[in-house]
Amino acid sequence: MKTSNLNSNRWLILFVITICYFISSIDLIIINIVMPSIVNSFEGGADKSQWLISGYSMAISVTLLCCSWFARRFGTKLIYLIGIAIFTLGSFLCSIATSIDYLIVMRMLQGVGSGIIIPISMSIIAQSFSERSRGLAIGLLIMSTGMAVSAGPFLGGYFVKIDEWDWIFKMNVPIGILAFLMAIFIIKEHKDGAIAKYDYISTILLLIWVPLSLYILSSDQDWWLVLILATSILLFVLRMIYSKNTLIDSQIFRNRNFVLAFIVMFCYGMMVQGGNYALSEYLLYGLDYSSYKAGLLFIPSGIILAIISPLTGAMTNRYGCRLFIFIGLSITLVYLYLSSSLNSETPHWYILLTLYIRSFGIGMTFTALTNLSFDGIKTDNIASASGAINMSKQLSGSFSVMIIALLLAHDNSTASIADKYIQNTDTSFTYMIGLIIVCFIAMLSIRKTHKT
Repeated sequence: MKTSNLNSNRWLILFVITICYFISSIDLIIINIVMPSIVNSFEGGADKSQWLISGYSMAISVTLLCCSWFARRFGTKLIYLIGIAIFTLGSFLCSIATSIDYLIVMRMLQGVGSGIIIPISMSIIAQSFSERSRGLAIGLLIMSTGMAVSAGPFLGGYFVKIDEWDWIFKMNVPIGILAFLMAIFIIKEHKDGAIAKYDYISTILLLIWVPLSLYILSSDQDWWLVLILATSILLFVLRMIYSKNTLIDSQIFRNRNFVLAFIVMFCYGMMVQGGNYALSEYLLYGLDYSSYKAGLLFIPSGIILAIISPLTGAMTNRYGCRLFIFIGLSITLVYLYLSSSLNSETPHWYILLTLYIRSFGIGMTFTALTNLSFDGIKTDNIASASGAINMSKQLSGSFSVMIIALLLAHDNSTASIADKYIQNTDTSFTYMIGLIIVCFIAMLSIRKTHKT
């Protein structure tokens, strides 16, 4: 049984989806700016602070793959409403946290809700928009990420300034309730009851190797944990390849452009989230910026990102994705090269310039990559493709944050704390240049994309 939203209130549907996408995106970005205040609020929180970012991304990554089956079995609308409800509840529970450990767990609950919202948003767009207008719709959706880049650090800095950091979570509650009520009346149901049984084995393997990989990265562990990790990943991959009933429809990996988009999204996701984390630490600890001052820096760059994303989405329909991915990667490479020399004497205008360049690159690359991942994918497989591609982005970001935190933790130099953060920033941006080079190499194999 299938029903479709196509050509029925599609722009109003996109508005509701964008609201949910915005609040889930802002909670990934805003935490970087508020981190010092959160650490100061809870005793012993400094050595666990990176889990507030990585735990959220990890929960998103796991949920992204699992929710596709439930959406097809029980209905896109129902699962989407559950996602909004979980995210809103998680936000409320985060706002009343009494310890860093409790906050980390509630952030993971938030991540579960966000992990449902992200791929189902793409599914609803695929069901509501024709191929001709889908690129613009995706660009407008990603534009909300640009708005989050501007609003997140600014709001986080403001809440820190008035000593109310818990409002970064409280503000999601009324927005989430409003979006939930609107979604009930606007979004139509779409489901496919004739699907295979749920893949519990892959889910168990996923729940083993994803948290374990981040745990191993965060500290020195025994060899047997590494062996368990390697075994669980191998079994997960083999099941994806040879089993008929899997979390990810193996058909999507027969699409060459999707595979390339998946690889590039992983590397690019490491650069973006890792860059956010490294830059925030550089500003807050290296240059001793206040959270409010650091937040103001991101407002113009977020506006640029919000403009570039829908423009790129519209143009990929006419010219294909390949051109814009190469341009976006080239701009990103310039940004990383300029940022690799940041130091304690770097002028304010220089930091702003690098952020502006970064926004052009990210807005163009992410939008074109997202469209590339759907090139030639059947509508019924959009949720699976969206889950896989977004898992690639979120999980890679978690790895990158852990790697950067690990680099700082193993810095045994006698330099001051501020100098250590500055040196760690330089090292982080240098390794990110290598990631973009890998992206370029992968994109050389891309086939010509469809134009509509």
